[in-house]
Amino acid sequence: MSRRPRSLPTLLLAVALLAGCGRPDDAAAGSDTLRISVSADAGEVLNPYASNQGPIQELRSSLVFEGLTALDPAGKTEWRLATGMTPNADRTQWTITLRPGVKFSDGTEFTSADVVSSIKYLRDPAHAAQGLALIQMIDPSTVRAVDKLTVRVGLTEPFSPFKDIWTSVLLPMTKTGSAPAKPIGTGPFAVKSFAGGRESTVERFGGYWGKKPKLAAVQLIEYQSQQAQANALLSGRVDIASNTTPTIAKSLVGRGGIQLLDSKGTFSLQIGLDTAVAPFRDVRVRQALRLLVDRRQIVSNVFSGYARIANDYETTTPQCAAPDIPQRAPDIAAAKRLLAEAEQSDLSFAITTDGLLPGMSELAQVFAQNAALAGVKVTVNVVPTPELLAKWGQWPAFVDYNPVPYLPSVLGGLLPDRVGNAAHWNNAAFAGLAGELFRSPEQQQCPLMNRMHEIEYTDGPYIIPAFSDVLLPHRAAVQGLVPDVNGRPLSFLTEVTVG
Repeated sequence: MSRRPRSLPTLLLAVALLAGCGRPDDAAAGSDTLRISVSADAGEVLNPYASNQGPIQELRSSLVFEGLTALDPAGKTEWRLATGMTPNADRTQWTITLRPGVKFSDGTEFTSADVVSSIKYLRDPAHAAQGLALIQMIDPSTVRAVDKLTVRVGLTEPFSPFKDIWTSVLLPMTKTGSAPAKPIGTGPFAVKSFAGGRESTVERFGGYWGKKPKLAAVQLIEYQSQQAQANALLSGRVDIASNTTPTIAKSLVGRGGIQLLDSKGTFSLQIGLDTAVAPFRDVRVRQALRLLVDRRQIVSNVFSGYARIANDYETTTPQCAAPDIPQRAPDIAAAKRLLAEAEQSDLSFAITTDGLLPGMSELAQVFAQNAALAGVKVTVNVVPTPELLAKWGQWPAFVDYNPVPYLPSVLGGLLPDRVGNAAHWNNAAFAGLAGELFRSPEQQQCPLMNRMHEIEYTDGPYIIPAFSDVLLPHRAAVQGLVPDVNGRPLSFLTEVTVG
């Protein structure tokens, strides 16, 4: 899952940051600024390791920082700051080879020392870094620089998908000693200015090792509502509206030449149920609630058809066939029987959301309508984002989102005692299969993942009704956008121009 508790600053100040070598260079093609509207987040910070990050912070981090590996728009893992990773015989130790000639945005050289310090910072529980759950198998005492471009990492247990975990935006490499005080990364952009909850600007880093962006700068402008974002696009104040509902996005197309980028993939909104508290600790209640969901209605009403029906388990990995699990359909009578068996025929509860992303509030509202058919009373509790995040892990029922592939989903939110496990789910059979999955070579992983999906389907803590498209209404002048299967097309701005 993508939400985590974080410590919110008591005062958010506008900060002007000198980007050093990040200033635009004359040699790069183009000199325009891309203006993107985003949902306001009063609790955002620049620290890429913050214990909770909303969509705007993750977007900015993806432009300023890089990981050892990355996901391309098709969801394939590719090399980034690393160029190779070699395991020992039992996969309890990995040797990482780094890319030469990489510089930070302040002009200093990126070396193995920065990787060591980044990993140790992330791995230290005292820092409560959001990415900690993904690398808990690393023994921090074994992380060392072999030479300038080589790092050796020891693990407490065998782990095969080592290359894949570093694709996460939550595991960036930073300059030694810079995080969380200053945003010094190796990415194609560098922070120019930041006013938390209002706007921020990143500018092209002229010393970037890879292909330099054609844009001179990207400005992220924050709005309090999705309609306000749409209005800003219509009026020409922004070039892209990044968080509008599917209904609003659909209505914008063609007005003033506005176009729509449709990223079809595995992004999902989900209703989480805290399995540590009554009544949701009873699997019969969780099963009953899943039987109340009209998935076709959710695809139609919540996502305006820009979605595909899901089946209460996280997305399958692209190289694996879908598990042989029957598609769950509404069954009011069966749901009532299960609730009666659980002595919950008069069930009443609230679903909490901040409505930050398109469809969050609407999903909860449609589910409430579905549940009412069985006499279940569901109210929708919309709270400010800082309040939602400050109490993350304490809400009995909540709306979450997941833009990441299956392996990080398991590591971050489906295993016991993980920071991202806001549903407090603990299934021993699932955890056992996960351990086997992490020890197995790639060719043996698909059957294991499908068995894990079966457990999610019957016992899991999430109602996952659909995988939704990520829609980006934009001005016709914006060229070069590419769809992304993980729902983060704004992470790929190298070829983007604004006419």
